[in-house]
Amino acid sequence: MSETSAGTPDDVNAPLPDQRWTVQWADGPVPDHRRLRSLTGHSAPVRSVATAVVDGRAVVVSGGRDNTVRFWDLATGEQLHAPVTGRTDPVSSMTTGVLSVATAEADGRPVALTLHEDDSVLAWDLATGRAAGEFVRLVESTVLEGRRVLLTLGAEGTLGVWDLLTGSRVGAFPSAAGLAVLEGRRVVLTVDDIAVDRTVRVWDLGTGEQLARSVEVERTLTLDGRVLAVTAGEAGTGAGAEPRLWDLATGEPAPTPAAAAALSQGTEVGGVSTATVVHGRLVAVGLDGEEPRFIGPLALARQNGALVRHRARETALLDGRTVALTAGADEDGRLRIWDLADDGQQRVTGIRVIRSVGAGEAAPVLPHEPEQAGDLWQRLSGRATGTGSAPVAVGGAGSGGDRIALTVEADGTVAVRDRATGRPVGPPLTGHTGKVQDVATTALAGRPVAVTAGADHTIRTWDLTHVQGDGPPRSGHTGTVCAITTGVLDGTPVAVTAGADHTVRVWDLVAGQQVTAPVTGLEGQVTAMVTVVVDGRLLVVTAGSGDALRLLDPVGGHPDESGTTGQGRVLALATATLTGRPVLVTAGADRTVAVWDPATRRAVCEPLTGHSSRVTSVATAELAGRPVAVTGSWDKTVRVWDLADGRQIGEPLTGHTDWVTSVATVLVDGRPAAVSRSRDKTVCLWDLATMRQIGGARTGHTDPNGPMAVTGGAAGLPVVAVGQGQTVRCWDLATGHEARNEYVLPLAVGALGAAPGGRLVVGFGPEVALLRPAAD
Repeated sequence: MSETSAGTPDDVNAPLPDQRWTVQWADGPVPDHRRLRSLTGHSAPVRSVATAVVDGRAVVVSGGRDNTVRFWDLATGEQLHAPVTGRTDPVSSMTTGVLSVATAEADGRPVALTLHEDDSVLAWDLATGRAAGEFVRLVESTVLEGRRVLLTLGAEGTLGVWDLLTGSRVGAFPSAAGLAVLEGRRVVLTVDDIAVDRTVRVWDLGTGEQLARSVEVERTLTLDGRVLAVTAGEAGTGAGAEPRLWDLATGEPAPTPAAAAALSQGTEVGGVSTATVVHGRLVAVGLDGEEPRFIGPLALARQNGALVRHRARETALLDGRTVALTAGADEDGRLRIWDLADDGQQRVTGIRVIRSVGAGEAAPVLPHEPEQAGDLWQRLSGRATGTGSAPVAVGGAGSGGDRIALTVEADGTVAVRDRATGRPVGPPLTGHTGKVQDVATTALAGRPVAVTAGADHTIRTWDLTHVQGDGPPRSGHTGTVCAITTGVLDGTPVAVTAGADHTVRVWDLVAGQQVTAPVTGLEGQVTAMVTVVVDGRLLVVTAGSGDALRLLDPVGGHPDESGTTGQGRVLALATATLTGRPVLVTAGADRTVAVWDPATRRAVCEPLTGHSSRVTSVATAELAGRPVAVTGSWDKTVRVWDLADGRQIGEPLTGHTDWVTSVATVLVDGRPAAVSRSRDKTVCLWDLATMRQIGGARTGHTDPNGPMAVTGGAAGLPVVAVGQGQTVRCWDLATGHEARNEYVLPLAVGALGAAPGGRLVVGFGPEVALLRPAAD
């Protein structure tokens, strides 16, 4: 069986079981065996990553320029919860961006902390993915209506009033702009963020009662140097009637004679749209397209009591200890006080341990003095605002990781350095196609793992158990490797590779060295290839874009012979033994299967017919002592043929819902079986003796056109290996579950070949590598 990959690099999330692949040898740059997988889902550059442990599972938290925060199970690569976002602005409908993420353990509960562009810091329960609160700034600790309360301000501008004894919220004032005293009462001033005229309202802080009414300003006039506003209220002289004319300098109503003169003699000006009146006095006016203006007693008070939203990340003090406050989004919705004092409870993974303080038992909570106020994000996360290109050092975790540090360099790569000396240890972590923005570490199955955030919209993971690179580079193909097969040359197991550089090369499977000179001068690209022994000589048989077969002598280093098949185009090749002599089996675009004697270059029998569309793949096996061929076709069927009499055995094997793109044969529990893969993204296993499917279709194969090979697994159980983009993934044929870990390569996987001992020969770009189970 042979097949050409038309896939593009396509990183796939996959589990990381204990059994692993390792590189036995490689031609050219050795694949970085530290690379594990990519976590894909963000639609824009990933800005920041952090790690945590949730119910014994390693979890990654990421924040991207797509304004989402995502939660990942590191072992499976799957997202644990739906993505979450910060606040959406009610005016612009824009969602605030994510600057940075961190993790903490709060009262024994793992939480994610996210910093957003609107200055908000939000907390998320990692076990559920739900909001766990918003960090707010302490404005004041005071007494209202005989009750001790805390006043807090959130990043979106809501002033909260909290009962210090119970932690419950007793008042909330959105769009708060300032605090003041009016007629002996504490009041809060709010400014409507949505209205064009920025309407001002005044509220009693203790009772929550709205004190002011807002009225429309019909005209604005000037008279004798004074600016006067005419409101839309009814004119009248009766008791309690609202005056229509206001002096905008003092907020006092204009006397009736002055009002009459202004209305008849004043010069009209514009700009004032609304007026806010409290107890018969004008206290503020709304200006078109500008900030409102406060008048009279509130002007100076508002200036001294202004609430500045961009200072929302300040910390507070409790008994001399640094604390932070969260407005609860959890089940009880209470205010929580978090003790952030540095008491040495810092985990090696960067997770900060914090605890809540019972509000009812707390001493007075006080704001920091402005010059001493600490930045909440730095205290919570231990890192600066955002990450960008600033170097970030993160300690390793677990065996092998505690002696190294990872640093995001100015060139966008991640350097691995000795923590004691600062010197590089092995090559940098490279693989992102964009700049690395952030790095974090954790442990998975006892191994230290690095997690990197890239501008290429991906999160990549790295095994730090071994930080050194592998052996010296070797030279080989100069074009993409497009076909692989194996054989035995002079008693030595070899791999044979064909490249887009029009050469065929033969490699010693043990040493990784080329054992013959390259066969050069081939015309066209090799799309299918097998080895066959003819008269004691190992020959390489290739097929390309036409109906010709070429027989190459790898020892002589030149083409041996070629001949045509008459099948339009040979799409796949296999070998078998028929009456003691080797034969070639070809699958054609003309819907036929042909059998050839490589010694005579002649057909052994008439073409095998039955498929209703082109035959894409072929493999051979022995069934009840007779050689058989298994073929797959665009007609969505798998067929089995008796090569001795040229007849089809039984009915076609059906089950796939789209083209069959690959077939292979294998022994399962000593019984001959066939493996088929389809464009419907499934793999099926068939018992050739009973002509029935074994188990259900195996799913999870995202690229049906990538190369496929079947190799030995643990305890002799076979596994199917599939190339998907830059990744080799394996499935246990008996269980349908993934076997071993995926192996990520620097370039797209173009060809795969099974080798003795459960090993795999992989062609990726122009390079060749031999992968073996790590236990070998």
